[in-house]
Amino acid sequence: MKESVFLPGILVVFMAWSFLPIRSYAQNEIINQELSSQQKRLHSIEKSIRRKSSKKRQIEKAQQDILAEIERLDSRIASQWESLQQAKKDWTEAELELERTSNALRAKSREIEELKRHAELRFNAFRQMGEVGLLNVFFAADSLPDLLARQEYLKMILDEDRAKRRQYLQAIEELSKKEAELKKKQALLKVMSARLEKETLLLEERKQDKETYLKELKEQSGRYSAMISQLQRARRKLKEVVDELSLRVRSAEKALEPVSQENQFDFRAQKGRLNLPAPGKIIFFKARKRVPGIAISCPWGTQIRAIFDGKVIFNDSLPGYGRVLIIDHGHGYMSLIAQGQSFYKDVGADVAEGEVVGISGGGPWISEGIYVEIRHNGKQLRPLSWFDLRGIEIEKR
Repeated sequence: MKESVFLPGILVVFMAWSFLPIRSYAQNEIINQELSSQQKRLHSIEKSIRRKSSKKRQIEKAQQDILAEIERLDSRIASQWESLQQAKKDWTEAELELERTSNALRAKSREIEELKRHAELRFNAFRQMGEVGLLNVFFAADSLPDLLARQEYLKMILDEDRAKRRQYLQAIEELSKKEAELKKKQALLKVMSARLEKETLLLEERKQDKETYLKELKEQSGRYSAMISQLQRARRKLKEVVDELSLRVRSAEKALEPVSQENQFDFRAQKGRLNLPAPGKIIFFKARKRVPGIAISCPWGTQIRAIFDGKVIFNDSLPGYGRVLIIDHGHGYMSLIAQGQSFYKDVGADVAEGEVVGISGGGPWISEGIYVEIRHNGKQLRPLSWFDLRGIEIEKR
C-alpha cells in the first residue's frame, strides 16, 4: 500500500520537472518574439529619425541659402535707395538750376526789350527830326572837329545798341539752350528716379517673400525638431524595453543551460540563474548613475533568503544602508542585502542557497523592501544580469 502511494508521488514530481523546461522554453519563446517585435519597432523609429534629421538638415540648408539671399537683397536695396536718393538730389539741383536759368532768361529778355524800346525811342526821335532836324544836329557844331565828334558819338551810340543787342541775343540763345538741356536732364532724372523706385519696391517685395518663406522654413524646422525629439524619447524608452527584454532573454537562456557538476557550487557559473533574495518587484535606479544596486519592493517582515551558498562576513548597521548582511560566496564575490528589519545569521556562519537569513524592513532606498548589491573584489556589479528575471516585474526610476 505504501509502495502504491509512493510511486504516483514520484510520477507527479517527475512530470512536474519534465513540464518545467517546456514551460520555460515557451516563456522564453514569447520573450524572444516580443524582443524581435520591439527591435523592429526600434529600427523603424531610428529609420524615421534619420529620415527626419536628413529633412531637417535640408531645411536648415535652405534657411542658410534664404538668409544669404536676403542679405544680398538688403545690399541691393541699400544700393538702390542710395542711387534713388542721389537721383532725387540731382533732380532737385537740376530743378533749382533750371529755375535760376529761367529767371536769368526772363531777365535778359526784359533787358533786350528795354534796349529795343530805347533804340526805338531814339530812332523815332531821329525820324521825327527829319532830314532838317538831323542837319541841325550836325550844323549846330561850332567847328569841323565838333561836327565829326557829334557824328562819332551818334555812331558809337548806334554801335553800342547793336552790340548790346547781339550780346543779349547770344545770352538768350545760350540760356534757352541751357534751359532745354536742363529740362531734358530733369525729365531723364525723373524717369530714372521712377525706375529706381519701382525696382527698389520690387526688391522689397522679393525680400518680403523671402522672409515669409524663411518663416515657413523655421516653422517646418521647429516641427521637425519637435518630431525628432519625440521620436528620440520614444527610441530611448523603446531601447530600455529592448535592453530589458534582451536581459530577460539572456537570463532565461542562462537559466536553461545545464550547470556542470563541478560548477554547481561555483558562484561564477550562476550568472543569470540566481533567485531574488525576496519576492517582489525590482526597482532599478536609472536616474541615479552611481547606484548599481537594485531595490526589491516587498512588505515589512518578508523572509529574506541567501541567493547562494556562502559565509556571513558582516551583520551590522551602516549609515545610509540601515541593517546590512554581507555574504561571501567565494572567488571574491559577495552579496550585500540592506534595509533588513533583522538578520538571523552571525558573522562566520555558513549559509546555503535559499536559506532564510532575515526579514525585510524599509529605509532610504525604498520605504518597504530591501536593497541588494553584488560585488566582486569590492567592485559593484550590475545585479540585474545575475538574477533569473523570468516573470519578474521591473520598474525604472
